[in-house]
Amino acid sequence: MNWGRVKKGLLLSSISGVLLVLSTAGIGWYPLAWIAIIPLLIAIKSAKNTKSAFLIGYLSGSIHFLGTAYWIALLYPYANTGWFVSDVAVTTILYLLLSLYLAVYSAVFAVVLRRLTWSVLPMIFVSATIWTACEWIASWLLTGFPWGSLGYTQWKNLPVIQISSIFGIHGVSFVIVLFNATGAELIHARTSWRVQIKYATVPLIIILMVFVFGVLVMRPVEFSDVSKIKIGIIPGNIRQIDKWQNKNFDAIFRKYLNLIKEVSDKHSDLSFITLAETAIPQAIFYNQENMYQKALKQLLRDQQLNLLVGTPNYSEGKAYNSVFLLNSKGDQAGVYSKMHLVPFGEYTPIASFFPDLIQESGWEAGKSYDIFPIPSTLGLEMGVAICYESSFPNLVRRFVKKGAVIIGVLTNDAWFEGTAAPTQHLSMAPFRAVENRVSVFRCANGGISCIIDKFGRVGKEQILPEEQDGFLIGSIALKHQKKETIYTLYGDWFPIACFVISLGLIGFLLLLQFGIINNYDSGRERSN
Repeated sequence: MNWGRVKKGLLLSSISGVLLVLSTAGIGWYPLAWIAIIPLLIAIKSAKNTKSAFLIGYLSGSIHFLGTAYWIALLYPYANTGWFVSDVAVTTILYLLLSLYLAVYSAVFAVVLRRLTWSVLPMIFVSATIWTACEWIASWLLTGFPWGSLGYTQWKNLPVIQISSIFGIHGVSFVIVLFNATGAELIHARTSWRVQIKYATVPLIIILMVFVFGVLVMRPVEFSDVSKIKIGIIPGNIRQIDKWQNKNFDAIFRKYLNLIKEVSDKHSDLSFITLAETAIPQAIFYNQENMYQKALKQLLRDQQLNLLVGTPNYSEGKAYNSVFLLNSKGDQAGVYSKMHLVPFGEYTPIASFFPDLIQESGWEAGKSYDIFPIPSTLGLEMGVAICYESSFPNLVRRFVKKGAVIIGVLTNDAWFEGTAAPTQHLSMAPFRAVENRVSVFRCANGGISCIIDKFGRVGKEQILPEEQDGFLIGSIALKHQKKETIYTLYGDWFPIACFVISLGLIGFLLLLQFGIINNYDSGRERSN
């Protein structure tokens, strides 16, 4: 074995993993994503065999996800395992298992790419296609974990992300890998780069078109059927360690009542005020009226105020993570229950084999994409994604397909105090706005609260995790005759197409493996 070649491959793979971590939201050096995969691609191209390619891809993926999702290991203060092992050990094991599982997709990418060889130009596109397919599968398989999708690194790169309205988040990932693959091919053929530069022309033109499209789309245009509403955002920013202790409930509830009254007194023209996910951490709307429900209803009637609020809900003996819209009479104008729950956080997979791992496990998933009427408008509606749901583009688009003209994200990010996770979570919301060309308002307990326009621009006014008594007043544009985007209409059509093409490539490799195709290997050796 050529250990020098192996070491070089592992070094290049490690560099890619580190660059991917550095480009991720939280650290946020997003330009690095445009070169992050070049070392990995060079290492794959130079790999001696399939086993080496797998190792190279797996190492890069492991570094990427271990460096991105480290905050999972820090959830131990909220664990309640009852096991003979410590809570620290449980969250650390979950973190390692998830990260090492996600690294498999990078390894598969490397193996398939190593086994294929054509002319330079097809391989540039094949690289982007396989990466996109792997990324898409990881976003839904085994409930999905889309947190590390490459496209999310570009959430501040506004011209580039505008193609999400057509191709979705994975289209941005495709373009980034396309650029990386072009660079890798030119570097690999450095002695004959003048000959190979012709192969870079097509992908570079495509990338240039992406930038031009983004700039043109964001040009200001006046519409006659656009109105605006003002909303108030009150995250509260209650620390997670305090939030679920029963002894603190009364103080938390009174704090929110006082903040609601303060905001309403200062701004009487609000369409509604929104609180965060489970802002009221007890099910006060369950069964008959109680003192807390009465106090809240009385405040809304006195202030003539509409309120969007997250709180637990019980129905037929089952617990739901829900959002209620209460009108100015204190009556329920709508309710939505979270549909995509967090594994081990809100429910325990294979429950008969595992005890509850996190304090708030035991939720039931909601059954439908219920939307809410927007107060003070004529027949317009909004959708609300709860926490983790905002990372799933196909879920959010369902609200828009059903008629929502704005999207709310109500979340509790206090779990992740002092980590990069709140910023990583925020980085997904601009894509939900661009994909569907709707404004997004975000109310995040322990996270970043803001308003995002339909081009993914995050408003300068924000409420940060440490601002416990802060609130945000902002305007949201509503387009009455909304034209659905290609992504809203057809969802993940692009990564699905990449997946189908990748299956065809894998099928080709299987035919090769079983000797049905005989001349490919000899041609491959000559090309190398």
